[in-house]
Amino acid sequence: MVAPAEPFLKWAGGKRWLALQLRGLLGVYHGRFFEPFLGGGSIFFGLTPPNAMLSDVNSELIETYMVVRDHPEELIKELARYEYSESFYYEMRERSPRNLVRRAARFIYLNRTCWNGLYRVNQNGEFNVPFGRFSRIPDYVGKNRIRDASKVLRTTLSIACHDFEEAVASARPGDLVFLDPPYTVAHKTNGFVKYNESIFSWKDQERLAKLVVKLKNKGCNILISNADHQSILDLYKDHKLNVYTLDRPSRIAGNPAYRRGVSELLITNLNIDNLIM
Repeated sequence: MVAPAEPFLKWAGGKRWLALQLRGLLGVYHGRFFEPFLGGGSIFFGLTPPNAMLSDVNSELIETYMVVRDHPEELIKELARYEYSESFYYEMRERSPRNLVRRAARFIYLNRTCWNGLYRVNQNGEFNVPFGRFSRIPDYVGKNRIRDASKVLRTTLSIACHDFEEAVASARPGDLVFLDPPYTVAHKTNGFVKYNESIFSWKDQERLAKLVVKLKNKGCNILISNADHQSILDLYKDHKLNVYTLDRPSRIAGNPAYRRGVSELLITNLNIDNLIM
């Protein structure tokens, strides 16, 4: 097994804080590892599970993962050409490179230099997060991050762009499926949840809950990370699943004074009392 790696992207709702607690899961399952809401990949890079099948519906994101896996040195060389400035940031935001490596470099650069590492697009599918102001120049090249991530990604079975249902269609008994969807609830309470609703609707949450039941009945091992909200609890309450409430740090608020610990749910058909602190 390869050593854990640091994610090469910043990602809202990332699970680095949870990955260490879940390392013990590697002895629980003996099949494949599915992660269909890949995002920044904190759980995958923290666990480095064998036989991983990674996917996300975001095609730009998946393309970037493939470039990190297959062309790390070309990617590092391209990123090293970029500069950290507000004018260059907005110039890059407007670009649409045709070259695969340059597209991935643009994605990583914008991610590491934008406000809070937030991925957000407008109605035309264009990235529209403002420039981030940092006290120190961010390490957007990240040579070690990219090289380490490339090593781990080369151990995977597949990296693909799929809807979550399609992504886990081949899951079999004994496989481990980690589901970390955008946090949407039945009653929207803030701007970030409202944005999530535009990319992952409440109907998608209901579709996910039905899929979880199918996977459970198949004999798969399931972990779902989701919002700590009554509407989410209601979706899963009749399916004999274990529910854990966990505290995590939040860095999405614009004012640092409002960045405080928030709770979220971990729902599973496994007994992980000995893993969750």
